[in-house]
Amino acid sequence: MVKLGSAKRSIRAQRKSAGTPKNREIPMENMDRRVMEKSTWIMHKLMDNEKFQTVEEANGFIRNIYDSNRIDSYVPDNPEDRAQMIAYDACLKTGNARKEMALKALEVSENCADAYVILAELEKNPQTRIELYRKASVVARKTLGEEIFTESRGNFWMIIETRPYMRAQQGLAFSLWDSGNIDEAKGIYEDILDLNPDDNQGVRYSLLLIYMMEGDTVKAEKLLETYDEDGADWDYNRSLLMFRKSGVTMESRTALRKAFASNIYVPAMLIGAIDLPGRSNYITPGQPDEAGSYVRSCGPLWLDNDEALKWMIGEFELYITQKGKADRWSMR
Repeated sequence: MVKLGSAKRSIRAQRKSAGTPKNREIPMENMDRRVMEKSTWIMHKLMDNEKFQTVEEANGFIRNIYDSNRIDSYVPDNPEDRAQMIAYDACLKTGNARKEMALKALEVSENCADAYVILAELEKNPQTRIELYRKASVVARKTLGEEIFTESRGNFWMIIETRPYMRAQQGLAFSLWDSGNIDEAKGIYEDILDLNPDDNQGVRYSLLLIYMMEGDTVKAEKLLETYDEDGADWDYNRSLLMFRKSGVTMESRTALRKAFASNIYVPAMLIGAIDLPGRSNYITPGQPDEAGSYVRSCGPLWLDNDEALKWMIGEFELYITQKGKADRWSMR
């Protein structure tokens, strides 16, 4: 039988040695998304002054752009757009080269929010990083104008010009949380979801963790219902929330069993039966990298609740015994 104390010591040691972040990391694949976003941004610029009568006309125009290689040969006609192009290209670089390109973008136009975002991402000083993200948000909002925040609320991300603002806000929220300012971070995450309920940036995971940490059952339940999805974050946090509310019930046990089926590695890592994997830039549903990400970010929700952890351990041992997987995890 796995001892609760040893399980907690094991996982805390692993999390400490792994350099556990205070909250979910911003995926590094965001860099690649910006590189790919450049072509879409150029396409929007080329189409800005066109007036199409039919969808066929628009599609024909797009085909002609690609056939004539106008994407690669596009040259902006104003400082703001030239700076944005440089910022996009900076995302292909690393280290000092990336920083130099971001600074070059700001020399071309001081209103390039993405350049400030890049500098913030490279900044090691926490307070300076926050200041850079704030500057990026202010610059982006000023460039966009206030009307768009009302007129396009709910569909914000689909307007490509808004994305530097959204990136700045996400980075700011993460940095504020990391510095201990959870209340402001929470407000920013909530506003991001209000602007873009489709949540292309995945901030709902960070927001759910904050609600769970604060014991805000109402908001946590609402978020779980709004984004009814499968995966470790949703399944395990939903079962924990049900246990917090009502203890061991048929509903909470069913939810936990569903979580086990979704990713069986989570409880095994949480109790120290298997080691946390190295950090990964990509998350694969049902696999160890997803489990490691969940345990690093949400593990404390279980570790700080002895009754919930005992319940999980008991249910997990029963589950793997019934499934014939006890040898696999070497729990005894």
